[in-house]
Amino acid sequence: MNTEFVRAIADSAALLGGRAMLVGGCVRDELLGRDCADVDCEVYGLAPEQLKLLAASFGRVDVSGEKYGIYSLRDEGIDLAMPRIERRTGILHGDFNVQLDGTLPFERAAARRDFTVNAILKDALTGEIVDPFDGCKDLQNGILRAVPGGQFEEDPLRVLRGAQFCARFHLLPEAETLEAMRRMDTSSLSGARVKMEMDKALMGAECPDVFFEVLRKANALVPFFEEVAALEGVPQNPRYHPEGDVFVHTMLVLREAAAVRGQAGSAFMLAALVHDLGKAATTKQNARGDWQSIGHETAGVPLVRQFCMRLGVSKADELYAQEMCRLHMRVHTCYYGKARKSRTNLLFDACHAPRDLALLAVCDARGTGKPRVQADEEERFIMQRLSAYENIGPLPTGAMILQAGGKPGPLMKKAIQKARRRVLCGGLLEEAVRSAAKETNLSTEKFETVDK
Repeated sequence: MNTEFVRAIADSAALLGGRAMLVGGCVRDELLGRDCADVDCEVYGLAPEQLKLLAASFGRVDVSGEKYGIYSLRDEGIDLAMPRIERRTGILHGDFNVQLDGTLPFERAAARRDFTVNAILKDALTGEIVDPFDGCKDLQNGILRAVPGGQFEEDPLRVLRGAQFCARFHLLPEAETLEAMRRMDTSSLSGARVKMEMDKALMGAECPDVFFEVLRKANALVPFFEEVAALEGVPQNPRYHPEGDVFVHTMLVLREAAAVRGQAGSAFMLAALVHDLGKAATTKQNARGDWQSIGHETAGVPLVRQFCMRLGVSKADELYAQEMCRLHMRVHTCYYGKARKSRTNLLFDACHAPRDLALLAVCDARGTGKPRVQADEEERFIMQRLSAYENIGPLPTGAMILQAGGKPGPLMKKAIQKARRRVLCGGLLEEAVRSAAKETNLSTEKFETVDK
């Protein structure tokens, strides 16, 4: 937060007879000792036109929120807003009746907010805290409580917001708030808005699993996370998964993934969430009575696609998550079978993000109730094999084959693949390239003979 800039705005508001109050996330984050990039500032005592002119004197103003009395200084990350009363009139995002009123008491203006921890105000000049609903106490005690007054249930997005607040700020919903969340129907929300809240938990929480746990307790995993909800109660072989059902396992994997997400791509947490979706459809007992999920990695791919399409996940992230789902079991199979390096080299080479695949497999192994020493052993195997793959050196390319006398043609792609395979399995680069060049020449001669 640019404190001096905010103070300058507050000084100007005071000269006009107004009072600038920081509110919402920026106050909450400051009380938690966290940085906050976006600043919400309600200005009391001014008319909307006065606030608009005040905002314009400090930079370029975005007036897209003018219906709600919001004038945004986007270049500074500051929203200047009128105190307001609003009531929902329909199910759409913009279905609100809004009354702007600069003379509202703090408590009345704050009553429209979702949770007490987001309804704390701070005077931008004096630093005085105004806390009409004891949000500071709830924040200190780790409690998520709905703002009283009956408006909480008007916006079903608050179910998702509440869940991600619990995940990011280590809060627990109190009983009445959780019961209110259970009564709220989230089916009218757009997938994009749900994804925004999910992403905040996946990318911003130390324990992103809490997001899904709260939604589960609020009976709100369906409809948007129905594939994840389907994992609850799906049994696993206790030899490999003593932690319990697949939902429990997935939540543990998410927590492990959060610890390493900085080392992986942006869709890594999504992949951790969906990697075992196929177990709901494939889990059954064998003749010995052991639970198995044979082929779950393949069965999970269409479920990943379905899940991603519902939430509006980008095509690139969807394909990434599908690949991680499809390949993750092959890493474990290599470990349990103590596969040769040639096999793990070929596996990592088949993946567009081999390091992410290795990290996912490590998190998958750690997200169980097995002794830590077993997970450590598997991690050492996986990461040593990844390092061996990454240090192989140059792999054959089309340019190398052409330079060695190869001819462009319809079988060049196959020749490159074969040459790469030879090197990945321990062959010499030069020999693999020469052999590929000969194959493309033979292919060319063959086609020329057919043409004659």
